[in-house]
Amino acid sequence: MTNATEPNIRFRYLYRDASNYKQHGEAVFTNHDLMPVEEIEKQIRAFLKEGEYFIAQQVNIEEWFFDALYEDDHPWHEFSRVEATTAPAFDPENWSEHQHKRDIREFIAELETARRSGWDETRVRPDVARLLARQKDELKRRFEAGEDVLK
Repeated sequence: MTNATEPNIRFRYLYRDASNYKQHGEAVFTNHDLMPVEEIEKQIRAFLKEGEYFIAQQVNIEEWFFDALYEDDHPWHEFSRVEATTAPAFDPENWSEHQHKRDIREFIAELETARRSGWDETRVRPDVARLLARQKDELKRRFEAGEDVLK
């Protein structure tokens, strides 16, 4: 149970598709060690691709892809910010797998593990993975045919 002297941490993020449409998500983690918000953000950014991007499923965060996919969509979610909150812990993807309220230090450790092992663009919703595989195959075909792959 969290009380007013032990605020939780809200992790805000979003999915921005290729047309710049956005869907926002959040998870709320416990913060038993009372880690300062500034330190949490610094550590999170250290493990994200370019300090901003992550593969949600790889760290047990809810994916916010749109139902309709387009050829130029991608697997990356964007970190927005963290903030202290008295809201109860809410971490549905992790809960469904582990039945455990995750602490912010655990989440940061999972980000670190993902960064060290490499962000895996195939660890996404199956239809997104298929889209990415088609894009990769098309790029390979164009490269092998000598076409300009940067078009």
